[in-house]
Amino acid sequence: MPKKDVKLSQNVNSNGKRKKKKNKRPISKFMTIFMIVSLALLIFQIIKLNLLPAKLIVLVSLIMVILCLIILLILHFKAKKFLPRILAGFIALCMCMGLAYGNYFIFKTDNTFDVVTSLADSKATTTSIVALKSSSIKKEKDLKGKKIGTILDMDKKPTKRMLDDLNKDNIKYTTKDYSNLDELMEAFYSGEVDAICLNEKYRDILHETQAYFTFQTDTRIVHQNVHYTKVEKNDNPSDPVNDISKDAFTILVSGNDSYGTLQDSNTRSDANLLLTVNPKTGTILMTSIPRDYYVELVCPDDDPELACPEGSYDKLTHSGLMGVKSTEETIEKALGIKINYNVRINFSSVVNLVDALDGIDLDIKKGEEVDIFYVNSQPGLSVGKHHVDGETALAFARERHAYLDGDNQRVRNQQKVFKAIFKRIISPKMITNYGKFMDAIAVAFDTNLSGDEISKFVKYELDNMPNWKIESYAIVAEPDYQFCYQSQSYASVVAQNDVMNEIAKKKIQAVLKGKSSTIVKDPSGYSQTASEDNAVGNTEELQNMGILNSSGNTSSEYEEDNDYGYDYNQGYDDTEYYNPDDQYYQEDTYEESNYQ
Repeated sequence: MPKKDVKLSQNVNSNGKRKKKKNKRPISKFMTIFMIVSLALLIFQIIKLNLLPAKLIVLVSLIMVILCLIILLILHFKAKKFLPRILAGFIALCMCMGLAYGNYFIFKTDNTFDVVTSLADSKATTTSIVALKSSSIKKEKDLKGKKIGTILDMDKKPTKRMLDDLNKDNIKYTTKDYSNLDELMEAFYSGEVDAICLNEKYRDILHETQAYFTFQTDTRIVHQNVHYTKVEKNDNPSDPVNDISKDAFTILVSGNDSYGTLQDSNTRSDANLLLTVNPKTGTILMTSIPRDYYVELVCPDDDPELACPEGSYDKLTHSGLMGVKSTEETIEKALGIKINYNVRINFSSVVNLVDALDGIDLDIKKGEEVDIFYVNSQPGLSVGKHHVDGETALAFARERHAYLDGDNQRVRNQQKVFKAIFKRIISPKMITNYGKFMDAIAVAFDTNLSGDEISKFVKYELDNMPNWKIESYAIVAEPDYQFCYQSQSYASVVAQNDVMNEIAKKKIQAVLKGKSSTIVKDPSGYSQTASEDNAVGNTEELQNMGILNSSGNTSSEYEEDNDYGYDYNQGYDDTEYYNPDDQYYQEDTYEESNYQ
């Protein structure tokens, strides 16, 4: 029989039917296709992201291509027997998973940059009608025939929007106007008015006033108006350096005292940290300013609603009620410096970021310990090393009541938390938690740094891998009692320290010029570390306020009126309120009216 006939007979079974050729190793073929497509997509995304230096892109791409080729050659041509095939298949599977994770890694980075470098497109102003819980007013309809207190001089447009709201709902009421927040609250608690019209930005000002600390638990909201104002890019311009990878710069990290997103109305700036970065020397100087520093406000001159007379003084934290740019320019005026960029974060940012990093490590020294956290009445931190979650890190960063020098220790705590976060970010743990880390940043993080500037700085970091030296300085100030513009009343503040202002300025200038801030000596006499007897505790204070019972546990009455279960990832559905075509969304034009 000819050879051709013999070969043909081998492909025919006993019934004379041709045998079908089996599809050999379909899993290997699938992994090959997946690996090639994933590799091509990854290289494309790396180039598009524009984060890595060109030489690093070429090197990484070349290494990945060669590695894939070696794995595919072994998988298809070298691994003939069962065990080698299994081993080669496992290696190929690992490579596929690595490429898939790499694509996810790059996608998350690109997506986060898009979010954090684009300012929120609108901000909300929330105004409420507030009544005492002990009153008969429970719903909007119960306001009929009631007297509502207002503060038109302080809050004209939001008040008018709210009262117009009530008029549209056919609620018949009367109003009585007061000149400031103090007078309004006195009338409210004395029964002179049945309810008050309150811009929600003032709620925290009331909470920080001893006389109205229980306002949150004493009252209920019976009606609310949310108004959105469009935010433009030029509302928060930067003062950029020529080359962020070479030129030193200063950036303000402003910590808003709010949860959720940064789209909500402007809130107090609870933390004010200046980072002066010199890429050439690899130095970062942290300069902290007390939250209650009594400073001259720099108000927005393009917004009549937020404008203030020249020479208006208030706590630095209240500058945040007029926006981050007001806080930035107020600090520039107080210290005589230039700030190039700003970053806004909030409570959710800190909690989500720390949790995304699987916690941070805090080494609590004598004088820094806390028995009970004031902000949530949870157990504090004793002297020693602790691995803490986001909520604990935030509570520690906000604590001042447990210390003899209050606000001064709070800024030290904030610096300690920031250093711990930075240390965790540059640790190997960051790789496994990268996705969660990017999600955390996108939730409540906003900056006027451009995407190109961030990209350029990251390129510099990857190209040079500088050994960053972190230096710190905190301005210390003494308690005082002064008139505050935002509340139009007297309040506890901390007086400016002219000597330390000048020292802070010189230290910042030293780093900008390529030197260490430590060359600038501090003659103020104030220590940058806590004294051993600084931690006086706050248990007695919380018991006196009814927050803790005699056993040191949260009182049942207080728990009923307070919900600590914050949703740190909460979002807000504004479709009920937000309409770009609404007349209020455009430029507000109101006639002068008297609602008395």
